[in-house]
Amino acid sequence: MVLLQWCTLEPSEQGGLAAIRFSSPVRVQTIRIFPSDTKPFAQSPDTVSRTEPDAFLLDIFFNAHPVTGPNSKEKPKPSNALVPTSIAYAGGQRDFAVNMGAEYATRLMIVKGTFQSVSMAIYGDVVSDAPTTPEAYEPQPLPSITATPLPSALDPASARDPTQLARELLKLIPDSPELELPIRLVFCLKPSNDDWDSPDFPYLYANLEDDSTEFDLERAFKLTSRPVADDISSEILHGFAEKVSRCVNVKDKDPSQTYLVASLLCHAACQTPTMARSLLDAIDLQKVFDPSTLEDETTLLRLLHASSNVDVAKHLNTDWFHEVLASISGNPNNEDVVRTAARQLTTRIRSWSILGDALANTQGDFVAAAALLRDIGTEEQSFGIWLESMITHDEVVASLAENPVLPVSLPRLLSHRNPSTLPSQDEFVAFLRAYLGVACVLAVYSWSDSLPDERCRARTLGILRLWQGVDGYREMVNHLLLLKQMTFRLECMTDGDTDDPPTQAAIDSEHILVSLAKTPRAFLRPNFVKTVLNIGTSNLFITDEERASMRQAAFVVDDGFAGAVDEVLRPLERPSTFSSLRTLRVALAYLQRELDEDEESKLLDDFWEEANCSFITALCDLLAPVVDDIRSHFSLLEVPSRRSQDVMAQLFFIADDILQLLIRLLPPYPLPSRALRILTTNVADMFSCADAADMSYSPFSQPAAAAQEARQSCLDLAQILVLQDSEATCGKPGAQVVLRTLLQHGLNSYGLDPTHHLLQVFFLLDSVVPSRDSPEEQRTLWVQRVLPAMLHELWAFCHALDTENKVHFVRRLVELDQGGIGIGEWLLVEEVKDMSQAVQTLLDDSLSDTQRLIAHAQVALFFRFFADVLQSPCATWVIEGLAASEEAPHILATSFLTLLDLNLAPLHFGEVADSIVSSYEVFDNEMRFALVIALWRSLQAPELTVSLLERRLEQSVKILVTITPSYINPSKLTSEIGRLVLDLAEHPVPVEGDAAQSLVSLMEWTVKTASTITRMGELSVLSFGQYSKFQDRLKATLPADWIERLDAASNVLVFGGGEEVPPPATSLSDTVELPVHDLEDILRQHTPTPSTPPRRALNQDVFGLISVSPPTLLRSPAATGLTKTYLNNDFRQLRQSSARANTSRLPSMHVDVGVAMVA
Repeated sequence: MVLLQWCTLEPSEQGGLAAIRFSSPVRVQTIRIFPSDTKPFAQSPDTVSRTEPDAFLLDIFFNAHPVTGPNSKEKPKPSNALVPTSIAYAGGQRDFAVNMGAEYATRLMIVKGTFQSVSMAIYGDVVSDAPTTPEAYEPQPLPSITATPLPSALDPASARDPTQLARELLKLIPDSPELELPIRLVFCLKPSNDDWDSPDFPYLYANLEDDSTEFDLERAFKLTSRPVADDISSEILHGFAEKVSRCVNVKDKDPSQTYLVASLLCHAACQTPTMARSLLDAIDLQKVFDPSTLEDETTLLRLLHASSNVDVAKHLNTDWFHEVLASISGNPNNEDVVRTAARQLTTRIRSWSILGDALANTQGDFVAAAALLRDIGTEEQSFGIWLESMITHDEVVASLAENPVLPVSLPRLLSHRNPSTLPSQDEFVAFLRAYLGVACVLAVYSWSDSLPDERCRARTLGILRLWQGVDGYREMVNHLLLLKQMTFRLECMTDGDTDDPPTQAAIDSEHILVSLAKTPRAFLRPNFVKTVLNIGTSNLFITDEERASMRQAAFVVDDGFAGAVDEVLRPLERPSTFSSLRTLRVALAYLQRELDEDEESKLLDDFWEEANCSFITALCDLLAPVVDDIRSHFSLLEVPSRRSQDVMAQLFFIADDILQLLIRLLPPYPLPSRALRILTTNVADMFSCADAADMSYSPFSQPAAAAQEARQSCLDLAQILVLQDSEATCGKPGAQVVLRTLLQHGLNSYGLDPTHHLLQVFFLLDSVVPSRDSPEEQRTLWVQRVLPAMLHELWAFCHALDTENKVHFVRRLVELDQGGIGIGEWLLVEEVKDMSQAVQTLLDDSLSDTQRLIAHAQVALFFRFFADVLQSPCATWVIEGLAASEEAPHILATSFLTLLDLNLAPLHFGEVADSIVSSYEVFDNEMRFALVIALWRSLQAPELTVSLLERRLEQSVKILVTITPSYINPSKLTSEIGRLVLDLAEHPVPVEGDAAQSLVSLMEWTVKTASTITRMGELSVLSFGQYSKFQDRLKATLPADWIERLDAASNVLVFGGGEEVPPPATSLSDTVELPVHDLEDILRQHTPTPSTPPRRALNQDVFGLISVSPPTLLRSPAATGLTKTYLNNDFRQLRQSSARANTSRLPSMHVDVGVAMVA
């Protein structure tokens, strides 16, 4: 991006227009306007901007110049089309982004507005019509994006006093009161219009020393509708409480008296803490509140608000009051709203103790404590009372201040779903501080807007807009902005006069409203829907398209249940747009709320009546195109279209919303087999794409956050699907259907990255396999019915996995099986067979180099897998499985010896031999002989140590003496002994101690066996000189008695002329690097070239081509229409017989007549 133009425009006298013509087509990206008397460029100090007036509206028109691609043969036609946009300039240096797209450029920019002059810098890129010469590609690392932290002054989470920012903002208002008083007035007490107009406002306090003879509960209620001074004496408060207590008749079970007492507590809850305590001490609430007087919604709601005060909640947190509330909520004769209010009051009272425990206990229930904050933030009066308690109650303030300020990330605890990971106490404390700071700033905004004070309101709106772009704060601000008065104030801010110059506060309020509308659950608030529908057409930031999009989402809620159903059933718009996706999310959120507020069966019945289909089926049908749209973005088969991050985030959020609804509905309402398979496939694709999005987008972006939530929902839903019983799936357990679908789908990526897709399906499958903590009946079901039905699918999937995950998968299955069906043993034997086939292919001399490298890697990967399995803590099943198999030991031994004959050494060959050797007794002579040779060959490894040499030599001799002599091939064994001597003679590791004694024992055994087996003592590979040299090396490390034994054995051995030293074994790597052309050649199907067959002379007699069926067979009633001759009415009978056969073959349209034989 470069500077395209700097200018100071002055409009023409006629029409008020100004224009900028560019010398070549350009693509404008940013317009920067400077205020008067500033120096825009440090390198040009003489350049001074001039912009008058300080605020105005600009209409800008760009000439649309089509841009063609470098390979296009047609020149773009000139266009006179003007593309309009508008700018609301409110003063200061401002940047305005321009999104022109890649298809168009411009050469003319027209500016229209009520301005005298405007200084602007235009930034963008120059677009060339001529095709550019492609440059050589130079790979460069992607730039890393890091989030800019909030300044400490704007970050209440990092402040020991989270109210400090709000108090500083309040000081912008002349003669402003302390923060506590505005909170009481704007949220709790709501002064009358006369009080607002009074010159003494806001210092209009209640006269609690009223000695009127007509003092009663109603009079006390009216008195407390005004605030009480913070410096009021405790004697006055106690005296007022005593007067109130004398007005309470405990014998009178009048609901109106109970309502007034609850209202008094509600008013006192937001005042100084001493007032509420005095009333609670003076009134015997146990004699006032009982089920007969509390069965009123208004009274319960008053107590609900009052219990937002910590002292009121503690006083009501008693057994007798909870019993009263339980009797009300459990009485079916009460109205639903009354029972709901009683349950809410019970939760509110208990939540305060949970919040207090969370501040003091590192193992507190932080999710339940956050639920209190989420519930508090939905109603103004409760919110105000809670806020007063948090900043005026000494015990609460001290408890929060005791926790240190630590740099932690803010958890997302205001979501409608539980977090995937539980927050720590430090994270919760930071969350609480941030929530408290945001709440206080909102109180300052309400106060400044009510006065009004332009300066304080503009500053506060700017901070709220900033917080909406910060993770952690965004959820808090959006949640609290949905309070009724907040949305009303935003509505008033967007309803300005078009003739007034734009203000930054008005622009910020529209930004805040648009950002708030991106949250679908915001539309569930009637006050927010009203605000959206009342947005006018003349706005500073909200475009006509955005306004129409917001109204479309609001109409879904305004239309009620029918509107939400219609939106869910409407086909998904392709390509997806943010507007259509948001509307769909609003419909899903509406149905989710209906599901929360009513019984599931009622919602399902209502949906069926409205849509004539099942709600669950509709959700599954809706999930399929959403997943397909997401999959197309990560497909390797096509170039994905450019999509904004907002659209991708909405797609993942929609998928998550659907999955959450299915998680709620599927346990009691299972799916049939076909629907279960389709849903499992979509869940697997969603899981894979979510991980791809997490890697593609910045961790701080909305798509990454949405993908993480959708990924967790996939895990949760998959674990529910495998628990489905067999009644709905044709007698097959849900686990069997899900497992088979995942195993098959993991091997077919359908355009996604196959390696990544397989790995993600494996992770999903691993999460649904029962663990040790799973119920015993579930584990038994998998072992007895699920796993035996899909052995080949398990093997194909396991074979495709990489080594680490394959080992983990086999271990999980073995742990689940516990020796029941031997699934691990069977998979291991299949791996051995596959390795054996790869070894046999290496014997083919016609194998290409590329194919040989692949076979080498396949063999090396097997030994790596085998070594990892053998080294697991519970690896006894491996040896037992090999020993129990009739063919596995033979195949393994043959493969070992073949590899050794080919002079090949896989990396983990010695480790495998070491692990098997410990249980050599269970194997036959063939396997033991292969182990001995493998141990000797493994001594060539460069990483050989003294201890390893001693152990392997000792084990090899120990096994060798157990082999039946008649089985041993003398030439093979003596050749390996000679090679062993040559290898040890050249190896830098010294042969001494136990290793030397093991070699002496080997020579003695050879001499002893030579007496029964001919040629056993002939070491033709070694010359006498080679052996003598090695013998002298051994003698230098042996004691005298062992030297005598070595000499005695050596005197019997017969040596040859000494052959050429065999080359070192070729080490097999488990990785292969191939050029792309070689890879293409391997994957290409080699089809033989078609050719015309040669013509052959017809030497056969022409009558020899005729075949006639015997007449007896032709007349047989068993004839089925395959004969060539029909007699009499046979043809009609056969046609009728064929019709009764109910076949799909069309009837014959001709009759074949046989040729009569001439005698």
